[in-house]
Amino acid sequence: RFVMLQSIRDKTSGWIAYFIIGLISVPFALWGINSYLGGGEQTPAAIVDGEEITSSQLNNAYGRYRERLMSVFGGQLPAAFGDENTLKEQVLGQVIEERVLLSYISDSGFRVGDDQLFSSIKGMQLFHQDGQFNKELYQNQLASQGYNPAFFEMELRRSQEMEQLNKAIKSTSFSVPAQVDLYNQLQNQQRKIRTLTVANNVDGISISDQEAAEYYNKNSNQFMDPQKVKVDYLELSLSNIKRNIEVKEDQVRERFEQMRDQLTTAEYREASHILLTVNDTNDEDSVKQKIIEIKNRIDAGDDFAALATELSQDPGSAPDGGNLGEVEKGMMVKPFEAELFGMTVGQISDPVKTQFGWHLIKLHAVSGGETQTFEQAASKIENDIKTELAESQIYDLAENLANIGYEQSDSLLPASEQLGLKIQTTEYFTRNQGIGLADDPKVREAAFSDEVLKQKINSATLELENNRIVLLHLNSLQPANQQPLEMVKQDIIQTLKVKKGRELATTQGKEILADLKSGSNTLDDKASAVSITVVDAGFIKRADGALDQAVLSAAFTLPKPELGKMVYAGVTEVDGDYTVIEFSDIKSEVSESKPDDVKKQFAESDAAYEYQAVLKTLTSKADVMRTPVADLQ
Repeated sequence: RFVMLQSIRDKTSGWIAYFIIGLISVPFALWGINSYLGGGEQTPAAIVDGEEITSSQLNNAYGRYRERLMSVFGGQLPAAFGDENTLKEQVLGQVIEERVLLSYISDSGFRVGDDQLFSSIKGMQLFHQDGQFNKELYQNQLASQGYNPAFFEMELRRSQEMEQLNKAIKSTSFSVPAQVDLYNQLQNQQRKIRTLTVANNVDGISISDQEAAEYYNKNSNQFMDPQKVKVDYLELSLSNIKRNIEVKEDQVRERFEQMRDQLTTAEYREASHILLTVNDTNDEDSVKQKIIEIKNRIDAGDDFAALATELSQDPGSAPDGGNLGEVEKGMMVKPFEAELFGMTVGQISDPVKTQFGWHLIKLHAVSGGETQTFEQAASKIENDIKTELAESQIYDLAENLANIGYEQSDSLLPASEQLGLKIQTTEYFTRNQGIGLADDPKVREAAFSDEVLKQKINSATLELENNRIVLLHLNSLQPANQQPLEMVKQDIIQTLKVKKGRELATTQGKEILADLKSGSNTLDDKASAVSITVVDAGFIKRADGALDQAVLSAAFTLPKPELGKMVYAGVTEVDGDYTVIEFSDIKSEVSESKPDDVKKQFAESDAAYEYQAVLKTLTSKADVMRTPVADLQ
């Protein structure tokens, strides 16, 4: 049944959804609940020790992985990540490793008992209400994210079992003093370098039509328009339902009267007091007489604050002239509060008796306590009433939409007619990108599912952000097709220019490098001959941000130069420039790192490497049959 309760939504939207996902280990975060529902007659993406990983599981994993990458790079993947198949192959490798790891954990006896599991769940603040674990809240929050407790608990158990293995490896990792010393020496080492860079100059390079055509024919797979779909859909939204709801003024006034206390801000009273306590040496009567005498002195003109500092026996307020700050109802004992909240500003009370002794109270200021007028509160109250009525309607409508969409799955028309919803249509979109409704990954995933795309039946109802529910049906399919050469010709020409420029820069740079290594010329001689300026970087550190990373890495892999001699190397940078490096001297600074800090870094780093080594070893020993991703399309 479709769940659409605003009270649950308020507690489970946004960060809560991410928190729940974050609780689960890599397999759960990658695959999701739907990974267990795929299958059918699809070719498996892989078979690991006889157990299938379906295409649906791979697609789910890839979709989530791709979304995380896109969020890191502002919604668009850089070209350096390669095409979709390349990324999918990487994800399939991860899924295979995870399947192998789970099998090893199970066979090795790693276990999380029920008590430990439920203790973890009960300790999660996400499921607490009024400081206590709330079972109903727990179930509702999971349901709102599409999980049931049994599935959540199974995956959380797996996550904690994987963490047991990780901790077991981490706890055995260690470093030795020689490692720490060597690390400090290398980490704080500085190298003196100069560079000469042959630029990748594409401006003077020309590419013929024949070269562009040959590249196009050899790399035709790079120039494909992906498969696209257009879907029809029905939409329920809380905002649309609210627009058609009318609320009468007497309903708003009735709610206003019921909410008066909630519409009144808390009243605060800024006060001071003088306290005299009753004890064995000061009986009730004598203390009362003393507080009356103090009151008489104040009435005669003595300063209240000065007397409080001198005579009050409240150690917390006396040094500050008896100042209590702002007091709200419920903060003080009843006799004190009753007197304070009946006073006017500037008034000094008669003596007040409490269990702490006898008080004199002075009221300095009053703030808060205002109640909104009907005119001020009416708009929000009306909106709240409309929201409540719309929520009850959308719950029933959503159930009807789901039922009709399922029972008459070959068309949206029956649901449209029975529920009075307009059939709308999207623009064409791909599996990975769309606009409008198709901007939502849930919509794209459903549109490209077997049910919608191949069986041509209605999707399940989808709950989207902003209280929207949609039902999809395929409108039309646009198969993948080859982009014409003329459309991509300029991109090809630019690619070939960069490639040819890189080759020319590399060739010239290597010639310069060969002359330098032969000893026939100096770096300055070669720079003068080719009219390129030498850049003196001086002594650089490993983390120097002013240099290209490829140049920096190459500089710190060179052997130490002999006295009075130079060591040379060359490297091609990302943009195609070729840089010749001259390395002439070396020195080290005293480390400011504490040995214990370095040891901890080594231990954590070694543990990570060892965990990956375990994973790779287990995978290499497993019986894995892997289908090329290109064959799964």
